[in-house]
Amino acid sequence: MTRRSVEQAYEHIYAGWHRPLLEELFGHEIDLRDDLYELTHNHRVEHNGGRDEGPCIAWPSPPYRAPVWRIVADAIGATRFLEVGTGLGYTAALMAAAGGPRCHVDTIENDPLHAEIAEAELRRRGLGRSVHVLLGDAAKIVADLTGPYDVVFLDGDVDVHKHVDRLLRPGGARPEIKGLLQESLLSVLGELRATLDRGEPRAPALSRARESYRGAVIAALGESSRS
Repeated sequence: MTRRSVEQAYEHIYAGWHRPLLEELFGHEIDLRDDLYELTHNHRVEHNGGRDEGPCIAWPSPPYRAPVWRIVADAIGATRFLEVGTGLGYTAALMAAAGGPRCHVDTIENDPLHAEIAEAELRRRGLGRSVHVLLGDAAKIVADLTGPYDVVFLDGDVDVHKHVDRLLRPGGARPEIKGLLQESLLSVLGELRATLDRGEPRAPALSRARESYRGAVIAALGESSRS
């Protein structure tokens, strides 16, 4: 796992023994599109005069959530994603990777500078055909979309929930992963560490931990679809 700027609220997830276990559990999925993650942090700090907080609110999701998108895509066969809140394109890039070569991501951004940077960075990474950045007011854009989408991810402050049922295909997912899976992941890591400390074989312990986390993600999807 490369060095990265991690929000203070999530530092404990990457601290100490968590870090190597995360790497063993998820491998390259944790570092996928790490350059976009760092770019987003650096952009926000620069535009906020050297501070994290300020008028620029381009906060990327923490990398421990990155493996969620592969699990979601595999669980429901997702290839078409809608995201509200692009930032600089970090999550959209993760969705595109999770959905495979036929994946299409529509992502909505109301900040012209962020949309411009996201489009350029996504093209630079060969994702210009997979990810379509829609610039404008999310409420207006979502009202004009027709769908259906396999996944609708609301990562902004605009309330467009009334459109989700219309846009989401039957059996689709609307993951609300802001903090939703943090407790599950920490539980899995704790159980894995205890298992390894008892001297149990590493490979089967890691396999069980991955399946446990996958089950937590799928259960969370079920809960969010009923909410």
